[in-house]
Amino acid sequence: MSVSVYDPVPDVGYLYDHIPLYQQRGDARFYDEEAARSGDPVLELGCGTGRVLLPIARAGATVVGLDGSRGMLARLKDKLRAEPAEVRGRVEVVEGDARHFELGRTFPLITAPFRVLQHMVAALDQLALLASVARHLAPGGRFVFDLFNPRYDLLVADRSALNLDTPELTMADGRTVSRAASIKRVRWVDQVSEVEIVYFVAERPGATAREYRQPFEMRWYTPSEVEHLAARAGFRVVERYGDFDRGPLQDGAPEQVYCLVRA
Repeated sequence: MSVSVYDPVPDVGYLYDHIPLYQQRGDARFYDEEAARSGDPVLELGCGTGRVLLPIARAGATVVGLDGSRGMLARLKDKLRAEPAEVRGRVEVVEGDARHFELGRTFPLITAPFRVLQHMVAALDQLALLASVARHLAPGGRFVFDLFNPRYDLLVADRSALNLDTPELTMADGRTVSRAASIKRVRWVDQVSEVEIVYFVAERPGATAREYRQPFEMRWYTPSEVEHLAARAGFRVVERYGDFDRGPLQDGAPEQVYCLVRA
């Protein structure tokens, strides 16, 4: 299995859980509603540290979380140990590639929260993920995922300089972390932004911080492209929203949120 883009950063799951931008996202409530609507079990692709998965399990759903990052899954397992036994019993954690997995069962709901599909840069990767979803989707089941809605004013802007998105804060273990991000390059033909995130971690407040760099690629999609990709993979779009409050997908909407069913 290839190394996840997250795993070169030590304690990546622990650092991730201290980034306020992630904790402030409104997506967990949305996916909890989708789980309640579909029934058990739920398969979450790209479950990471359980930011979305754990609230769903706490609400009573049985969830299988799949992720390719050992560092993120290690953090999720640590968090699960602190949960009540009934919550732990509803969660199964699987290390695997969202493009190629075989679980031997089907699910009424499969989700890919927080832009998992945007890590699928090549068309073959996108189709492989959708084929794996199709194999695991129960009859009448739904695949729900989100992408960012492209803002071309930001895409054309020069964002190559590091921009601080997390001012220094002290974590629960006494270390400090701050974080910055930059867009090193935009590949217009590929619809890909080459992103670099830099974590600055110090053993204690006032100590010299070490830098940990996380480069990765993010592909953006247009709504019409999603419709075509879904159709090519044997799906159809039955719902689409522009935010996690189920507002319309229109110019200026921050998100693209889709519900697909088998065609």
